Amino acid sequence: MRNLAQTPFQSLIFGLILALLSIQIQAKEIEAKPMHYNMPSWFKSSFLDILADVDEARSAGKGLLIFFHLENCPFCAHLLKDNFTTGPNKEKIQRNFDVIGIDVKGDLPVVWIDGKTYTEKELAKKLGVFATPAVFVLGPQHEVVKKVMGYKKPDEFMALLPFRKQ
Repeated sequence: MRNLAQTPFQSLIFGLILALLSIQIQAKEIEAKPMHYNMPSWFKSSFLDILADVDEARSAGKGLLIFFHLENCPFCAHLLKDNFTTGPNKEKIQRNFDVIGIDVKGDLPVVWIDGKTYTEKELAKKLGVFATPAVFVLGPQHEVVKKVMGYKKPDEFMALLPFRKQ
């Protein structure tokens, strides 16, 4: 008779398979075909000096949220629509964060929190952005306090953001 007990390795493999299936199920809800979108008009216009942007957000009592995106990315389009363009999520994010969009294939210079200048695509690579959308939340001490990779449904996305106590 076979031993039905799993080794830790078998448990790990089984867990990874379940996680991959979960991601596939969630991703199938959004068609992976190119989709044009525009950044919301209320996103912050920035010279992409992130240190200055963090300080400006802090002086306004807000955090800084960086939205890494890829042109025609359907997951970016849906995250924008579901969280930044309409509904209560938009209002809460707008009230608590300055938001800056960065194109993961862009060539604009960005002064990062380490004081060094990178192109948008170099910064995305440096930060390990492996999927779009990717959302980075920066705290008042010029530190990354949260990373959210990939599309998240509105309730899940909001639960992941570190909101200040009001």
